[in-house]
Amino acid sequence: MVTIRAGRVLLDGAFTGPAQLAVEGGRIASVTVGEALAGAPAADVDLGAATLTPGLMDLQINGSFGADFADATPEQWTRVLGGLAARGVTAVQPTIITAPLAQLGGAFARVRQARDENAGGPAARVLGAHLEGPFISPARKGTHRPDWMVEPSPEHLDVLLAHPATREVLTTLTLAPELPHALDATRRLVAEGVVVAVGHSDATAAQVHAAADAGATMTTHVFNAQRPLGHREPGVPGAVLTDERFYVGTIVDGQHLDPSVVRLVYTAAAGRAIAVTDAIVTAGLPNHTWLQFGGRPVANDDTGLGRREDGTITGAGIVLDEGVRRMVASGLDAATVLASCTEVAARSLGRADLGRLAVGAHADLVAWDSSWHPVRVWVGGSEIAASVGTDAVSGWTTSAGASTIRA
Repeated sequence: MVTIRAGRVLLDGAFTGPAQLAVEGGRIASVTVGEALAGAPAADVDLGAATLTPGLMDLQINGSFGADFADATPEQWTRVLGGLAARGVTAVQPTIITAPLAQLGGAFARVRQARDENAGGPAARVLGAHLEGPFISPARKGTHRPDWMVEPSPEHLDVLLAHPATREVLTTLTLAPELPHALDATRRLVAEGVVVAVGHSDATAAQVHAAADAGATMTTHVFNAQRPLGHREPGVPGAVLTDERFYVGTIVDGQHLDPSVVRLVYTAAAGRAIAVTDAIVTAGLPNHTWLQFGGRPVANDDTGLGRREDGTITGAGIVLDEGVRRMVASGLDAATVLASCTEVAARSLGRADLGRLAVGAHADLVAWDSSWHPVRVWVGGSEIAASVGTDAVSGWTTSAGASTIRA
């Protein structure tokens, strides 16, 4: 057993402390807070004034550090999962974007292989796979290729689910609920244990609520690639922000959404907003490094935002710890931001064993300094070397003109 003491910890969405955790067998064996610590023996690890939280969970991440999860090699998987863990991201839901149906089984097989080969190592946990497409709207395609999009018909679902790896690792699927067969597909997928997310959708609010009736519980990058919020037609954002059946995925790079809009999401969907990056292959690399993503070139611009050659936004070029720093720098409450990518993220997947400083939960932990950089990281109770972020974000500032945020 190892004991860890910190001046402040994140418990149930709020900071408290001091506190001490006991870790045994890779899980949290006890949590002692405040006055109950009086007379307790010295901890094996004393973090001083540092803040201790559960490890970050990124539920929408397409890749990082030069690896695209859709076709990454085993060596690339090891590099990216290790790099993410060193930045405090201790669990990920690799996202595979729209591709021909026949190719998706192979992508999921590689996710399964990476999960198994890196389990127990100095690497982020692979929670399962998030399939973003191909059952999405060409009208809200974003960076996805419309020629690869199909309707979620029973026949297409049969093809998708035929591969054994798909049934084993598919945890979340994004679809547009206004498409033909979408509600029946939602019911079938939910019955299979898959979380259905509304995204890349031109749905009306009524169609979004119908998706919730069918079992949808997640939103993919609210406000991005979806019918916008209107004062008479609430669209996708208005529906998911007011329908408490939905968790609300929210990109926190400060560019896909202005921080003031993130604040709106966190206020309207309190306890349901989930911070994600939507990071792509270029995340963590120098700007203007051109790579392939989704069948076409992409690179980070001067602010670290992934763009196509024509300027279309493709995804974030940051790691989630940088998203935390940007949101806190913009004035958002740090405990709320951190809870959104730990406790709330785990709850959205029904994972009571992750994202919490609670007895029985996996000891995936991050100690943060006063500037919100991870200084120590544990995965399953085993410490790994933390790495200070090196995102090329020198061009990013808050909408209020705050000082540049540097990783």
